Amino acid sequence: MSGLLNPIGLISEPVALAFGISLTDAVASFGYFTIGVFAGSVLSFFVFDYFHLKSVTVLGYFALAVAIAGLYALDSDKTLPLFLFAIGLFAGVQVCGASTLVSTLWQEKPRQTMLIAQDAMFNGGGIIFTALTTWFLTSGCHWASTYAVVGVLALAISTIAARTELKHDSVSEEAPTPQTQWAPGILLVGISLLLFMTAKISIFIWAPQYIVERFDADIAASGGLLTNIFIGAFCGSLAGTWLVSRIQIDYFLMIMLTIGATGLWMLVSVEDLQMALITAYIVGASVGATFNGYTAFGLSFVAKPTHKHVAYILVAGGIGSGAAPWFSSAAVERLGSVSAALVIFLGIQVTVLVSVLLLSLYKHLHQREDQFTSVTRS
Repeated sequence: MSGLLNPIGLISEPVALAFGISLTDAVASFGYFTIGVFAGSVLSFFVFDYFHLKSVTVLGYFALAVAIAGLYALDSDKTLPLFLFAIGLFAGVQVCGASTLVSTLWQEKPRQTMLIAQDAMFNGGGIIFTALTTWFLTSGCHWASTYAVVGVLALAISTIAARTELKHDSVSEEAPTPQTQWAPGILLVGISLLLFMTAKISIFIWAPQYIVERFDADIAASGGLLTNIFIGAFCGSLAGTWLVSRIQIDYFLMIMLTIGATGLWMLVSVEDLQMALITAYIVGASVGATFNGYTAFGLSFVAKPTHKHVAYILVAGGIGSGAAPWFSSAAVERLGSVSAALVIFLGIQVTVLVSVLLLSLYKHLHQREDQFTSVTRS
């Protein structure tokens, strides 16, 4: 996912040049990928009811590799939306499978820690793939070269999965699908995550273009900004993996979102390029573990998480991610500058912070009511 999503901000301009379209149209075209991820999350509600986790993993990663090969081989504006959608669809299903596996193998704080560790892997990949994309572009390679690397990795994962047996009782192929119980808290967490992902993906897409607009930076500086974001994200996710084992997940989210809003405000306020590159570390640190932090936060509202709970969280995030390219492109076109659009994204982040604060209060009040009821009955 890191290799598919994170380079969008860098490869959008080469895509525009390759197909003779505007930059905003090029960015919007990646909405087919994010909509595909959303469709994959929706499909995850049902696919694991009928197919084993191992089968979906092996076949899904193989199909992902085939779709990437088609994107690279058939370089046409007619097939671009189709392949981007297919790539997002297969990737979205695999994300749900991975988080479901983690959620069933671990419980309570160990589950939170492992989910945050997943974010650390995503952000570590962000550093690698951003640097790799920058090297490909400065070397004059095809704009989809990074995606080709991801395709090779997908084939490797499919092969590894085919040779791996799941022996844990909770993920046994013979185990019945547990009944899914819903709570208002997890539903509201999904809405908050939708807003967060809209702002997060919009920032990833437009931050490189922001320093081009504001400071007349070149492609190397744009790549450096995005690399700094993911270095910060990787460090933030490593710190988050340790932190969530010691504090409640809602407090962790508040800390991350506060850092994020502060970092983005600094990014749009600084007056020189070097300071903008430095503030990118702060922006990155805030998003390092936030998505799976949301997953753990949402699952804390239900007693027995199932793949449908994970799929719901992913669907909510998928809607935000899918809307981000179109929403952000429309914001830039309407406001006339990337700088002004980043201020809108900052407002969304502040709104998200307030929502997590209110959800945390709701959660603790509900827990106190349950404890009071239990004591009264006893």
